[in-house]
Amino acid sequence: MQNKENFYSEILREISGGVIYIQKGKILYVNPAAMEILGKKESELVDKTFAESFFEYSENDDFNQMLLEVVYDSVNKHEKIVPYFNGEAIKHLHMRTSFLKVKSKPLGIIILLDDVTELMKLRGVAIDLEKIKMINRQLSESRDFYKHDAETDKLTGLLNKMTFEKAVCKYLENLSAEKMSAMFVIDMDNFKKANDTHGHQFGDLILKRFADGLSELFKTAGIVGRFGGDEFVVFLKNILDANFVIEKARAVIKMARELKFGEKEMNLSASVGISIFRGRKNYSEIFTAADKSVYLVKSQGRNGFSVDETAKQSD
Repeated sequence: MQNKENFYSEILREISGGVIYIQKGKILYVNPAAMEILGKKESELVDKTFAESFFEYSENDDFNQMLLEVVYDSVNKHEKIVPYFNGEAIKHLHMRTSFLKVKSKPLGIIILLDDVTELMKLRGVAIDLEKIKMINRQLSESRDFYKHDAETDKLTGLLNKMTFEKAVCKYLENLSAEKMSAMFVIDMDNFKKANDTHGHQFGDLILKRFADGLSELFKTAGIVGRFGGDEFVVFLKNILDANFVIEKARAVIKMARELKFGEKEMNLSASVGISIFRGRKNYSEIFTAADKSVYLVKSQGRNGFSVDETAKQSD
């Protein structure tokens, strides 16, 4: 029996037409001719679903639709010539389907492929490769947009918690011993009261305005993020003097106090916890130090800053 299976496998390997075997939506076998026609490796096909293997290009809609019809229709056979784009060139594929049955019970689907691109060219079927490239540029831009959307806080546009941590960790990996850096943890004071008094939409406006101010204050050498609610974080790079860090902390507090929205009084301020260090450090270590510092400020009346748990009230 094993010898017979090997014999049939060798036949499938040698034939010039492509053969794909699908069972329950998963590709179990693909011969070398099919891999060459599709421009894919065996590892990109075998044990993958057809969606994982083929749905990366929107211009393959006809090809994808054919696959869907095949996989979800265990009664009818299909035959169609469809365009297929492999990332570099578009081909015309003649696709036919058949069913593998044992005692009238369907076990899987066999797809037979032939590359008929040259034949279609002879028939005058034109291929607009520039249009294909334009579509893929648009797809790439869309993927970049969704990637950005997943990495940022939707309200403020700042980095979210996970992305902020990744960005800081990446920077810390290559930090030299003499370089000075600082972690800021910033809580807006009295935000809940302003939010409850003037409404959530106004509260969102406060957070957005404060986030914009932080981005401007730290735009040259800072990584800025929002952890949620009224908690913000900043990682300050390439510090030459610790006094510069204190100047930035005072600027943050001043900005919070001066937030104005027409005649509405906000009575806002900020509590800022800071950890200053040199060289490579563990992210958790420097964040925890800054977080302890901000709680020290809040316990002593807020509206101030603390550097490595040494609290100072704002002027």
